[in-house]
Amino acid sequence: MGAIFQNFVEKYIWETPKKSAYGPGEGYTYDLKGSITADKIFGSLDNFSNERVTEQRALGLSAVWTCINVRSRTIASLPINIYQEDENEQKISLEDHPAYYPLAHQPNSYMSSANMFLTSMVHSDAWGNSVIGINRDGNNRPRSFDLICPGEWDVTKSGGRAWYRINGEMYSSDDVLHFRWFSLDGLCGLSPIRQNAITMGAAFKQSRYSTMAMGERPPGFLSYEGQQNPTQRAENQKSWQEDRLNGKVPILTGNWKYNSVLIPPGDAEYLGTAGLTEQQIYGIYQLPPSFAQNYQRMTWSNSEQSDLVYAKHTIAPICRVIEQECNMKLFTEKEKKNTFVKFNMNGLLRGDLKARAEYYTAMRNIGAMNGDEIRDREDMNSYEGGDIYTINAATIPVDQLREFYSTKVDPGTDPNQPTKKNGHKVNGFQHELN
Repeated sequence: MGAIFQNFVEKYIWETPKKSAYGPGEGYTYDLKGSITADKIFGSLDNFSNERVTEQRALGLSAVWTCINVRSRTIASLPINIYQEDENEQKISLEDHPAYYPLAHQPNSYMSSANMFLTSMVHSDAWGNSVIGINRDGNNRPRSFDLICPGEWDVTKSGGRAWYRINGEMYSSDDVLHFRWFSLDGLCGLSPIRQNAITMGAAFKQSRYSTMAMGERPPGFLSYEGQQNPTQRAENQKSWQEDRLNGKVPILTGNWKYNSVLIPPGDAEYLGTAGLTEQQIYGIYQLPPSFAQNYQRMTWSNSEQSDLVYAKHTIAPICRVIEQECNMKLFTEKEKKNTFVKFNMNGLLRGDLKARAEYYTAMRNIGAMNGDEIRDREDMNSYEGGDIYTINAATIPVDQLREFYSTKVDPGTDPNQPTKKNGHKVNGFQHELN
C-alpha cells in the first residue's frame, strides 16, 4: 500500500506541474493527455497558513499587484526595434522588416504593442509563463501576433523539439513566442506565486487577521452597574447611537461606564510583521521598495541608485529573455547571422544631468564618442560636423609636445608667413620651449 501511494505522489505531484500551465484563478492544471493533476485533487493549499494560494487570488495582495504592475508597465514603455549589422559593423534600423510593425506598434487588430507586452508580463510574473502565437504570411514571414492566456495552452517535448497545444490545435515551437522565467527543465516556467506559497499564504493570513483586529472589534462598550429592563436598555442604546451620529456627547441615565477596546500589544506587534512580508514579496520580484511607494528607508542620495539597480538587475534580464526569444523565432536562418531585436533602455539607464555631462565630456576628450553619438543618446538629431572625433590636446605624449607646438598654426595668421623662434612666437603662439 505504501508503494502505491509513493508512486501516486511521484507521478501526480512532482512530475506533472512542471509540464503544464496554470489556469487563471482555478488552481488546476492539465497535461496534454487531459488527466487531472494534483492541484485538482488536493487543491493549492499552503500548509503553514492554511490559506489557498492561486495566481488570481494573489493579485488581490497589494504588494503583489504593485510589483507586477510596475514591472509590466516598465517593459511596455520601452521602445523595441529591429536592427541589422552591415559589413562595417554599423547598426541599421530595419523598419521595413515584416516583423517590425506588429512587434513595435500593432501586433493585431485589437491590441497595441504596449498592451501586448504589458499583458504578457502579467502572465509571466503571475503564472511564470507567457505565450504569444505567431501568424505568418504566404512567405512564412511574421505578419501578426496573438496573445494566449494561461490555461489555453500546454507544452510538451518530442523528438528534441517543443510542441504547443493551443485551444486544441498543435503548433511547433517555431510559431510560438514563449517567455519563461525561472524554470527547472527549460521548457515550462515556474509560477513565482505558487513556488512562494508560504510567503503568499502568510500575506493572506495577515490581511485577514488585520481586518478582524481592526475592523470587526468595536472601539468600546458600555457596562451598567445593576439591572435594567428591556425598555430602558433599548432607550439608552437608541439615545447613544443618535447622539453619536449627530456629533453630540451621549448622556445616559443610570450607573453606566464606558470601556475602551484597544488592540493588545501582542496583536499590534503581529500586525507590524506585515511589513516584513511585503519586503519578502518585493524581493521575489526584485523590486526596490521605493517603486512600491515605500519610502521608509529612502533618501534623495540613494533614490537614483535604486533606479539604476532596478534597470540593470531587474529589467535588463527580462529584456534579454524577450530579445533572444524573438531572435530565434522571427528571422530566417540567413537573417539570424546579423539581424536582432533590441529594446531601447537608454532612458532607464540615464543618471542625473551632472553625471551624464561628466561622462560625455570624458568620452569625447579621449575620442571615444563624437558629437552625433552623444546627441543620439540624448534623443537629439545629428548636426553637420558632428561625426568628427576630437581629443583633448593635453593627452599628447610629452616627447611629442615640441613637435606639436612647432607645427601649430594660429587660425588668425597666414601659415606661409615666416615664424619667430627662440622664446618669441611660432605661428602666432607664444612659447618658450627652446
